[in-house]
Amino acid sequence: MTGLLDVLKDVVSRFDSEGIEYFLVGSLAAMYYGRPRFTQDVDLVVRIKSRQVSQIERLFPLADYYCPPNEVLRDEVVRKGSFNLIHQNSGIKVDIVLDKETDFYTSEFSRKVKLEVAPGIEVYIASPEDLILKKLDYYREGQSEKHLTDICEIMMGTKIDESYLEKWVERLSLKKEWEKVK
Repeated sequence: MTGLLDVLKDVVSRFDSEGIEYFLVGSLAAMYYGRPRFTQDVDLVVRIKSRQVSQIERLFPLADYYCPPNEVLRDEVVRKGSFNLIHQNSGIKVDIVLDKETDFYTSEFSRKVKLEVAPGIEVYIASPEDLILKKLDYYREGQSEKHLTDICEIMMGTKIDESYLEKWVERLSLKKEWEKVK
C-alpha cells in the first residue's frame, strides 16, 4: 500500500528530475517542525513556467496520477493559481500551489531548505518562519484554530528568526493574527 510519504517522495523526485523548483508546506511541513498530526494530503508550492506545462503532463502520466489536462494547467500557470495531482493507486491528493512571483514568494524560495523529513525521504521544505507566515495567512482566511496550534508547536520545537518574521508580519498585514499567537 502506498502511503503519504511514498507519494511525496515520488512527486518531488519527478520534479527534481526536471529541475522544477518546489518546497513542502502545509501539514506535513508543520509536522516536521512541530508535532505529528493526522493529514491526508501533500501541499507543495511549485515554480512552473508556461513552457514547462507539457513536461508536467509527461511527468505525471494518467497510469500513475490524475493530472489536469494541458489547457487547464496552462490556465492555472498563467493566473498563478493551483491544481491537484491525485495518486491513482492510493487516492492521495497533492495540492500544487503555483509560485505567485511576489516578493514574499521570492523570499520563500530563497529560504527553502533540503531536509530529510523521514528516513530516506529528502525534500525541499519551507523555512519555519515562512511556514508560520503561511499559517497566519490561512488563519486570517478561515479562522481555523489548527493553524494557531501548528504555529505554537513550530515555535516550541524550532529556533525562529524573529526579525525576519516580524518584518513579514508587518509587510503582509498579519499583526492582528500574530498577536493571537504571542
